[in-house]
Amino acid sequence: MMFDTFPLRQKRLWQRLRQKRLWAVLLFLVLFFAGGNFAFAQQLVNTNKFVGVKRGVEVRYRGQLSSWGSYSSGAVWPLMFGARYLPQLNLEVPINWRKPGGDSGSDFWGGLRFDAEVSGNMYGSGEIIRSSRGDSRRDVSWDARWDGKVKLYRGWGRVSTDRAELRVGLQKINFGSAMMLRPLMWFDSMDPRDPLQMTDGVWGAMGRYYFNNNANIWVWGLLGNRVRRALDILPSDGATPEFGGRVQIPVGRGEMAFSFHRRKTDFSAFGYDSVLGFDSDLLTTGLNSLYENKFGLDMRFDYEIGFWLEAVWINRRGVPAELSNQRMVTVGADYTFGLGNGLGAVVEHMYIEKFNITALNINYPINMNNSLNWMMYYEWRSGGLFNFLRWKHSLSFGDLYVMAFANPNGALIPGMSSGNLSLSGKGIQLMLVINHQTK
Repeated sequence: MMFDTFPLRQKRLWQRLRQKRLWAVLLFLVLFFAGGNFAFAQQLVNTNKFVGVKRGVEVRYRGQLSSWGSYSSGAVWPLMFGARYLPQLNLEVPINWRKPGGDSGSDFWGGLRFDAEVSGNMYGSGEIIRSSRGDSRRDVSWDARWDGKVKLYRGWGRVSTDRAELRVGLQKINFGSAMMLRPLMWFDSMDPRDPLQMTDGVWGAMGRYYFNNNANIWVWGLLGNRVRRALDILPSDGATPEFGGRVQIPVGRGEMAFSFHRRKTDFSAFGYDSVLGFDSDLLTTGLNSLYENKFGLDMRFDYEIGFWLEAVWINRRGVPAELSNQRMVTVGADYTFGLGNGLGAVVEHMYIEKFNITALNINYPINMNNSLNWMMYYEWRSGGLFNFLRWKHSLSFGDLYVMAFANPNGALIPGMSSGNLSLSGKGIQLMLVINHQTK
């Protein structure tokens, strides 16, 4: 068997190396582009054709330390504690030039600059469960398990001007108008209940251009991303490039956008997720090497109240009819009531296949250092009610969060990507977040 599978493993290894070499080439092109334009700008100054070159490399280091402890009555391991540190290093090289008497932002090359970011995610956590091995109180024992990891969180380089940018590497890509129930959660997995808004990035290249009327266009390409993302039924085939784009235009007192993404899925790494409500028998036929097209529409308008719509249609060919088309639609609105310091309310409703979910978010700033936030989700099919209450207290050195929740045991919110079973049942969570920055 070893000799039979060795060519396959060798091929996969070569694919990984090829992907890594491709990203190295792309990063080199960004660095070369930035360095070349810096030298070009310096040459123009020396020849007195351009004036006003701004040179100065800025390096910033920042970090975020968070620690937490929680109790969840519905979790298999009810007691949990841990800590996380996010170190982040930023580099910025401004390269401005302008024609004599002209404005640096008057043409495509205005405000040319290069910047880069590298950050890590280092965390460790422990979980404790109380177990009983007999009828006597003396037979009660405590079991614990530990987990920890150090990984790259962000790693990208970018060349940008006042109107355009090109960013390459491990980065965060997100867009859309919805806040809590997001059909356009194509590349991130942020949970609105998470104070840190953590999400892993994707390997790719993204370019954006901004027009004078605030319209903008996005283009991206991804490669080497094999982890199943957010609302995806299947993970992507990391060896095949993904690509897409987005066009956003102003409309009246708001904006509208159209998005598209095409990818190849990988059935071999599939894990059945009953949250989406599909028959598992349908997920075993014809899904390997499947190409998938995603079409998105979102809009937001602000008049007396703010209201928005976000919709996604996913088309697959060569699969059972139940899976060939998938639709998700969210409508929402927000308004700030003139009560006290201002009571903010957000409501959204999402339809996703067989599920209807309503979400409500109420936020009240008590004073400069304290605020209260309540989030509620209701799943109409099962009658599941999810409640989350958060108090934030700002300290001189960071932020303290006290959170309480009351949710169904072992249940997840359809349409949410976190899969956070630590919020199962009833419980409480404490979190301390400390940020620091140096130059």
